Amino acid sequence: MSELIIFGAKYLVFAVVALAVLVVLADTARRKRVALIALFALPLGYSLVRLVGVFYSHHQPFAELGFEPLVPHEIDNSFPSDHTFAAGAFASLALLSSRTLGLMLWGLALLVALSRVVAGLHWPEDVFVAAIIALLSVLLADIVVRKPPH
Repeated sequence: MSELIIFGAKYLVFAVVALAVLVVLADTARRKRVALIALFALPLGYSLVRLVGVFYSHHQPFAELGFEPLVPHEIDNSFPSDHTFAAGAFASLALLSSRTLGLMLWGLALLVALSRVVAGLHWPEDVFVAAIIALLSVLLADIVVRKPPH
């Protein structure tokens, strides 16, 4: 069981990103629009993740509670989760191309988040906030791209 948690906490994010890219590339009708949204959403979301981490900070559960995490990690600010943000942002981009596949990727993104918590690397609020930032950054970028120029 711990091998699955380690895989989810450490590597599953790469599968979510790769699958989301494939979903978007396969959607020839919306590929350019979703790529443009990604150009706005990913830097915006990452900047927000960094910004909220400046204003609120805490160490990982393993550091605060004194146990060995399933995935070796340095002690630093765990708020919010970069892995969850990346998985959630790419899953959200995939949602723009395919509702079904995007929701499936969101399911995997939530497994990334859960694995990070169970592995002792993040608190639940770390992954929750990261998931919200991922979703909102893609939503905001979609609104900006849809708005017609003046």
